[in-house]
Amino acid sequence: MSESTEQMPVAVLAGGGPDDKVAKATGAPCKALAEVGGRPLVAWVLDALNGAELVSEIVVVQGPAQPLSEQLVAPARLATARGPEVLDTFRAAVAALPESERILCVTADLPLLTSEAIDDFVGSCLPLQAEVSYAIVAADAVERAAPGRGKTVARLREGRVTGGGAACVSRRFILEYGPSIAEVFARRKSKLGMLSMFGWAFVLRLALGRLSVTELEKRASEMLGCTLQAVRSEYAGLALDVDNADDLELAGRHVGQLTHDKRSSQE
Repeated sequence: MSESTEQMPVAVLAGGGPDDKVAKATGAPCKALAEVGGRPLVAWVLDALNGAELVSEIVVVQGPAQPLSEQLVAPARLATARGPEVLDTFRAAVAALPESERILCVTADLPLLTSEAIDDFVGSCLPLQAEVSYAIVAADAVERAAPGRGKTVARLREGRVTGGGAACVSRRFILEYGPSIAEVFARRKSKLGMLSMFGWAFVLRLALGRLSVTELEKRASEMLGCTLQAVRSEYAGLALDVDNADDLELAGRHVGQLTHDKRSSQE
């Protein structure tokens, strides 16, 4: 059965292995199983997805070593990537959702993700015709939620934003333009890598805050060979991923406080 036009299937990207620096720091078999607040990172992401009204089904894509096979519980399904690269993970997602024309891809390292953030993002993506709809999050919202986190920020005419860990992508784009996805994904957090992709003149205008969201979308669409649209969000949890041990500690403090607040409100 294909997904409802009012919902979207989700692929959780958890294809990393033990070589990831977060996995190494915690002794976990992969980053998705590194613990925050006594639970694996991926468990927090699944909580948010399971509570979202606009999610039709959930597939978690693990790496070829299958580290999640003994950990995951329903209602999510498991799929296994054939190789360790990002492109392998995307292709496994498409194979696991054969009747889905569009898939919401979410990284497995977003412990502060909420159902409200997912519904807000999916609701914005559903009416769009772009082959890639990518989450950008207001930098002020991220800084309020996690002061000093140090996320890479772009100054646009519309305001300061940072990249999120969610994107709605078309099936055709993954199958036909997969290498472009892998290249952008690999370079997304490297200033030098972004320079080489976008060009010095473009990056200089970006650094000076002279680019608009529309100009950024146009340049990215030209590079990828498809239509790309940025979807702005005010939900910090979409952008607060875990890249290192410091991020893990910060996330642990936040989920601990959120758990305490939730218990207090129920008493």
